Amino acid sequence: MGVLWEILQSGLMYGHYRKSTSMQDRLEFVEQQLTRTQETMKTLVKKLEEIHGLDIDGDGSVGNK
Repeated sequence: MGVLWEILQSGLMYGHYRKSTSMQDRLEFVEQQLTRTQETMKTLVKKLEEIHGLDIDGDGSVGNK
């Protein structure tokens, strides 16, 4: 549940952030959030692979990154 809450919080933060900054600042923020979201998704896939014993992402291993 923590991963999903983090994603929700990030969306809410961006909504407030975009109202008060320049386009360049917003772009940098979105890029940072994209990186964090990708890292979160990798962690989620790893955990799902460990729980279910499946190679979900097709990298040839289960849970090992």
